Amino acid sequence: MGLLKLFVLSQGMEVQFKSMERNTGILERYSNVLETLADAPNGLSLSEIVNRTRIPQGTVHRLIKALLQVGYAAQRDSRKIYVLGPRLLRLLHAGVSPLAVSSLSRVPLETLVESFKETAFVAKLIGIRVESVAMIVPAGEAQSYVQPGRHMPINAAASAKAIFAYQEDSVVDAALMETPVKYQERTYIRKEEIIADLETVRRNGYAVCAEELDPGVKSFACPIHSGEAGVIYSVGIVGLSRRLQSYSDNNIITELRTAAAKISTVFLSGQHGLTIVDGSLIETKKILR
Repeated sequence: MGLLKLFVLSQGMEVQFKSMERNTGILERYSNVLETLADAPNGLSLSEIVNRTRIPQGTVHRLIKALLQVGYAAQRDSRKIYVLGPRLLRLLHAGVSPLAVSSLSRVPLETLVESFKETAFVAKLIGIRVESVAMIVPAGEAQSYVQPGRHMPINAAASAKAIFAYQEDSVVDAALMETPVKYQERTYIRKEEIIADLETVRRNGYAVCAEELDPGVKSFACPIHSGEAGVIYSVGIVGLSRRLQSYSDNNIITELRTAAAKISTVFLSGQHGLTIVDGSLIETKKILR
């Protein structure tokens, strides 16, 4: 009886190992398809994926269908060209370290500081919070209103508004689950007001906050569009309101849009000249100047 039981258990383990081998094989095929799409920023047709992966067409069709359903692949226009999906690209961006973001955005931020003599920075959506991840402070500036890792509230910071304005309703709702703080007299705290404000930001393509977070401080920000990944970052400047009055809002916004476009370039799939090393994007060719 003991030998029979041992035999049955051994057979069960063999079945489990075979099941694991099959699952590993499926994962390898998914990985093969995704890596193939990653090497083709302009996308590939189903037949091109089949030719490059040497996986049977029926299997590729099933793999692509599953990847589309979970957002790891996306279909571009009606020609059935497939590219990496927004959900996967967002995961890749989530792994980008602040050091890498700082390196990649350095030149545009330096240009903003030279133009306006105020702090220039990049903010990032992390979960349902926006935090500053890269910044350059003007030489001789005694105080900075942005510190690395500072939380940028959805209702009072231009950098946060420029990001949340482009998120799905579910993301905005999740961010507003925590009761908004009334930082200053001008700060919105009612959900309807905050959402209406975000809609205005999206229509305009930029955000401006005048003394909504810190007294006497004004900030501007523009979204950084990251291709299929959408908007995960924003670029902004912040400084004393009385000093920023020396410049027209249009001039500030124009330069911010230019900076956002330059930073965006490095995040466009297959066009960024970057490689992923230890989970971080590392610059491999100069494209910002």
